[in-house]
Amino acid sequence: MRSLCLLLCLLLPNFAFSLDTALKGFIALDALNYEKISNAPGAAVIGIGVLDLKVFAEQDYLSAAIKLDLDNSKLSEANNIFEEAYASYRGIKGWRFSLGKGIIRFQNLHWGVIENSYLDGGSLIGTENGWRKVSRKNFISATYGNRGIGFANTFAVFGDSTEVKTYDNGSIAYTTSGGTGQAGSPLRVTGYTADNVPAFNTSKEQGFANKLELYREGFWTLTAGQIYYRNKFAHTGSYAFDFGATRDADDWEFWVDFMWGKQSKGPFEAYSTYLKQEYFVQMGTQYHINTDWSWLANAEFTHVKDKYHDFSTAFVQEGKYYQGDSNRQFGQTTRAQNYKIETGAQYNLSKSAFLTMGGLYEKRKTTADSAKALSNFRYPNNNAYKLATTISFWF
Repeated sequence: MRSLCLLLCLLLPNFAFSLDTALKGFIALDALNYEKISNAPGAAVIGIGVLDLKVFAEQDYLSAAIKLDLDNSKLSEANNIFEEAYASYRGIKGWRFSLGKGIIRFQNLHWGVIENSYLDGGSLIGTENGWRKVSRKNFISATYGNRGIGFANTFAVFGDSTEVKTYDNGSIAYTTSGGTGQAGSPLRVTGYTADNVPAFNTSKEQGFANKLELYREGFWTLTAGQIYYRNKFAHTGSYAFDFGATRDADDWEFWVDFMWGKQSKGPFEAYSTYLKQEYFVQMGTQYHINTDWSWLANAEFTHVKDKYHDFSTAFVQEGKYYQGDSNRQFGQTTRAQNYKIETGAQYNLSKSAFLTMGGLYEKRKTTADSAKALSNFRYPNNNAYKLATTISFWF
């Protein structure tokens, strides 16, 4: 027994290791917001705006991160609570390799004043842009460079974390509403049946992205990004190019971003499009008046030309007749423009907490081949206003 105890004492140091961990989070509380959309009653909004929690762990050359998206409305879906869950290796000088689930970084994403940018879904009356923050994707990436050498370039291969369900014979699983599946009464297809998957299959989808960041004196970062994605249901590949610049300093900050892209999806995917072309521009600044107060301004514009799939032709699978949902439009084209301008003041409550007070004006203009197509939009041509007081806290 004594020999066994002595042996354990000698071996225990060999199994010892050090593990550094950190817990970070962000909470935004809508202390008092007032929103008004033309032709609709205004309303006060009070509650939680954003609630995120991120855990970091690091040991030697290995690190891992898990980000919990706690304000997501679909937390009941498998693994959907994890917006990010990945591991990285830095054992080769100048390189970082990552694998897991997370954000595919090719854009120069930046928050507005009191609302997210259009690239992150920040709109009171809705936008039609399809290229937004590319998140919740399974990926593998390689980064070379850092601020010390003046640049960093990241290349990623990625796929969706949800996958359309197919049967053993290769046929597609649809979600339907109404119809019997007979020639005179086809099943009305409303979408594909999707499953959450821990890994993507390159025979079904391929995604590639690259982001170059140049670090310059004067607190400037210049970015250039490209992305390409296609799955087996799309008419053609989807791609986008993004160029941006950011100045991050104690006296004043500045951000600008321009993105152009095209997107194509299968006829029964969410936000389906035969071919969508879009432009996005954002420009903003934050001037620090003193250690407590700062002034902010942000302006955004997006233009989208969207051509719909043609759902009029019925098709047969496994002896059953299917047809697109009758509420969908057939081969029409719409053009949508959104403008948004924000301004406000920010007061630092402490080193990691601040109070933001501001206002927002947004306008949307939509045109279509026919008046019927405009019935698809909740607010096709409208104005929106918002006054907000938000308390944000980092920890």
